[in-house]
Amino acid sequence: MNELPSSVTLEELSEENLRSLLDAAVADADPFEVMAAVDGPPGWTLQRRHAFVEFHRGRALHPTRPSERTFVITVDGETVGAARLEPHGNDLEAGIWIGRSHRGRGIGSVVTARLHKLAAETGASRITATTTQGNVAARRLIDTGPGARVQVDGDAVTGVCALTRASA
Repeated sequence: MNELPSSVTLEELSEENLRSLLDAAVADADPFEVMAAVDGPPGWTLQRRHAFVEFHRGRALHPTRPSERTFVITVDGETVGAARLEPHGNDLEAGIWIGRSHRGRGIGSVVTARLHKLAAETGASRITATTTQGNVAARRLIDTGPGARVQVDGDAVTGVCALTRASA
């Protein structure tokens, strides 16, 4: 693993930084790694770019009913990915994507720890995350989280971790 960058931050998603998130995704990720499927040819088509922006505007940036908190991950001031916390009752579902050129540097571990802390601060009882069996990096984060219980159902791998105020 490369040395961890000196500054990993989570910045709440806003209209001001949404463009830098899109730019990072287009430059360093496949659309299927960072968003729901959109019909059409492969790659970052104009339709997919528009869908990416509208997805975030309809969820984290919704003016009256945001359905999740999304964070822009920056490393030394550069946007490298996103993380989210989505409420489901007393639980929070977490998600992370990191651009390909920034993977394997420990950024995911730092972000996971910060998401656990943020989730505990909200009073949530559990945090969950789901990935596929083939996503080795995400599996490592899910499998090794504090107190994580892992369930495998076909290709889906779900990690569930109880939260306490003490973990905040």
